[in-house]
Amino acid sequence: MNNLFTSGGFVMWPLLFCSIISLSCILERFFYWAVIDWHNKNTLGSIIEKFIKGNNDSIKFLKKNNNYPLARILIGVNDYKSQDSETFHLALTHSIQSTLKHIKRFDNLFSTIITVSPLLGLLGTILGLIKSFALLDLGKGDINSIGVTGGISEALVSTAAGLIVAIFTLLFASYFKSQSNNHISLIQEYSSKVELINKNNIN
Repeated sequence: MNNLFTSGGFVMWPLLFCSIISLSCILERFFYWAVIDWHNKNTLGSIIEKFIKGNNDSIKFLKKNNNYPLARILIGVNDYKSQDSETFHLALTHSIQSTLKHIKRFDNLFSTIITVSPLLGLLGTILGLIKSFALLDLGKGDINSIGVTGGISEALVSTAAGLIVAIFTLLFASYFKSQSNNHISLIQEYSSKVELINKNNIN
C-alpha cells in the first residue's frame, strides 16, 4: 500500500490531505443529519406546540433542542411574537437565513474538493509522462525501462487517486445536498404555519 502511494508522486500528498478533510466533513454531516432525522421523527410537533404556548418551560425546551434547526429558528423569533406581522416576518426570515449556514455547512468545501482532486490527478499524470519521456533516448538503443514504467505508473496512480477522491466526495455531497433541500422545504412549511398561527394570536 505504501509503495502504491509513493508511486503516485508528490501529488498524492495533497490528495491525501483532501481525502482526510473530505472524510472528516462527511462524518460530521452524517452525525448532523442523524440528529435532525431523530428530531423530525420525535420532537417536531412538540417544538411547534411549545413555541405556541410561549411559557418559560417551553423556551427551556426549545433551548434544550437548539441543535435542531427549526428550534433554533423559533428561539430567534421568540422575542418578536408580540410584534406586528411584518416585524415578525422579518425576524423569521433573518432567523431562517442564519440557520441555513449550518444546514449548508461544507457545501463549498465539498465542491472545491470535487473540482480540485481530478485536477491534481491530471497534474500527476502530466508529471509522470514528462518523467517517462525524459528517460527515453530515441537515438540510443539503451532505454531505462524501470524509470519509464515508473513514470507511467505515477501517471496512472495519481489519476486514479484523484478520481477516487472526487467521486467519493461527490456521492456524499449529493446525498447531503438532497437532505438539506428536503429540510429547507420542511422549515419553510412549518415557518409559514408558525407565522399564520402567530398572526391569528395577535389579531
